[in-house]
Amino acid sequence: MTRSILCGVALCILAGVALPRGVAAQEAPTLPDEVRGWLEADQLQRWAALIEEGDSLFNSGSCRRCHGVAGVGGRNGPDLSDGEWVQSDGTLAGIRETIFWGVRRRDFSDPAWRFQMNPGGGLDLEWNQYRALAAYVWSLSNGSFLPNRGG
Repeated sequence: MTRSILCGVALCILAGVALPRGVAAQEAPTLPDEVRGWLEADQLQRWAALIEEGDSLFNSGSCRRCHGVAGVGGRNGPDLSDGEWVQSDGTLAGIRETIFWGVRRRDFSDPAWRFQMNPGGGLDLEWNQYRALAAYVWSLSNGSFLPNRGG
């Protein structure tokens, strides 16, 4: 029976017969402007919360010791605010990957840095905290894209 339905659909497509809306292609529903506005506001709130959590993790953990306040660089870690990425491609995923795996000393581009970056920056992080930390680090060089927050 399933085979006959598939054959019928294939014949309709080949013959150019229109299928009912949504059968030929999965179309996203058009949302009312009010709903889109609420969803966009929710996304901004979630992004702001990620950055705030990442800021807290960065400045209360080992990150600040090596990368300096606001990630401007320190004695043992590169500047994270200048947009020049040393151990990552600078994307959110790339930054999260670097935080997750850390950086071994042999992979340093500057021999003056003495200490390797341990996985998670030496912190015991949950997966959502890796995302938050990556969002904060990304925002240091790209801006937050949040109203009234510099970017």
